[in-house]
Amino acid sequence: MSNKIKSFCLLIIFSAVLFQVQPGFSLVIHSDKDNAESSNKIAVAAVGESINSEISMNAGRAPYYLIFDENGDFRKAIKNPAQSSRGGASTVVIDLLLQESCKTVIAGNFGEKMQIQLKANEIKYYEREGIVKNVVQSLVNE
Repeated sequence: MSNKIKSFCLLIIFSAVLFQVQPGFSLVIHSDKDNAESSNKIAVAAVGESINSEISMNAGRAPYYLIFDENGDFRKAIKNPAQSSRGGASTVVIDLLLQESCKTVIAGNFGEKMQIQLKANEIKYYEREGIVKNVVQSLVNE
């Protein structure tokens, strides 16, 4: 009986060690669909959630980010979680862009801190003014 208890305890300990979640370690499996959708997405800082909205002059505190695929097709509008933050808006926006797999971002103006973070994350940025859909199409056609 004692050997059975020892074996059971060893099995529990081994299982706990084997299945312990390590911080910062995750297994991510991507399908072909994920890879196809994660190419060069474009994010645009906008004053509204429509593609007919004006581009926001402030990248960090824009009310919305509009997400387009690499062909300039609109995918979705996201309310900027950093719009009302007191500090660290650029970090929050960068995290949003990375989460959405955006490799390009457009806004009226980028602050110095945000420019540094964009460069560090290899995200291209363009300062533009005008209607979102027109600016995206002109960028895609370049």
